[in-house]
Amino acid sequence: MPPIRTAPRRWRARCALTGVLAAVALLCGTLPADARTGLNWITLPSLPKARADLAAAAAPCPRGQSGSCLYAVGGWDSGVLATAQAYNQRTNAWSTLPDLPTPRYGLAAAAAPCPDGQSGTCVYALGGYGASGRVATVQSYDPATGGWTTVTSLGTARAYPGAAAAPCPAGQTGTCLYAVGGDDGSGVTARVESFNPVTRTWTTLSALHTARNGVSAATAICPAGQTGTCVYAVGGLDSTGHVTGAVESYNPVTRAWTTLAALPVPLATPVVAATTCPPGQQGTCVYAATGIGAGGARSDAQSYNPLSRVWTTLPSAPTARQEAAGAALPCPPGTTGNCVFVVGGFASSGVVATVQALDPPVTGGR
Repeated sequence: MPPIRTAPRRWRARCALTGVLAAVALLCGTLPADARTGLNWITLPSLPKARADLAAAAAPCPRGQSGSCLYAVGGWDSGVLATAQAYNQRTNAWSTLPDLPTPRYGLAAAAAPCPDGQSGTCVYALGGYGASGRVATVQSYDPATGGWTTVTSLGTARAYPGAAAAPCPAGQTGTCLYAVGGDDGSGVTARVESFNPVTRTWTTLSALHTARNGVSAATAICPAGQTGTCVYAVGGLDSTGHVTGAVESYNPVTRAWTTLAALPVPLATPVVAATTCPPGQQGTCVYAATGIGAGGARSDAQSYNPLSRVWTTLPSAPTARQEAAGAALPCPPGTTGNCVFVVGGFASSGVVATVQALDPPVTGGR
């Protein structure tokens, strides 16, 4: 397994041929610049430890705290990390949590109902690279007890998958954890699985149309023409090793994937989250920020509106970076609505602890 420090250079080389395609997409696939008015980036307290290739999710805060917290788990600095921390948006501060039982990087995380035998919402950490290569390991952190639990492993060991929680696929009830794509040793995979916390079992689902590694996922309303809640798979590296702008949505009711409008600026390892649409739009949008693109680390930010099926170009992040993590949760004091948080990653200076958030003011409704 190559050291992670070689990964940014390797991926940047793969991105060199996508510059022209990205420029064409930017001209053809975005809304006018005036749609961006009202959004701004804010800089927040840094991670206690700089790291890249970590995973993040939003969930109830650890015991002894209140509100919603951003959890940052695992990653890489000069080695594989088990670090776990939580950012409390009410206090605007980080706290240190018990270490992830299995140190790893290139993992994914999502918040979903705790596994059978526990109550409430847990943060799941799945897949990634461990000390000896790719792992299928899945572990859940229970904010109520402050402890980690090892649950049923993925069907296939893989790194850099996407993860999200959504209604379980037809034939099951409740909310499930979805694992999408990644690198299973062949470079890319289209494999998709869902974990049912009640039965603690994984189900193999319809594969992605575009197999990819470094894909990110989020949950939002299904695109126009469909009903319910869908899982969105955004960006990544395709089977040729190039950055792709591919975007697909999975409908748990029909158990099928739909190909959607591509990212205007293709990105791999983007931070993807769903929250209030930008000013002037209605509903919940899917946001994609930073990642690997033409020329290496990018600062691009874009949002997809499921109602219009159109992407909007947003103000760029202050720090260009790749292999960061993030999630959406209420903004810190002094701001309104929900923010898209971007934490850690590789920047031009190396591994960073930088935390920034995009604040889309609540003017367009939800």
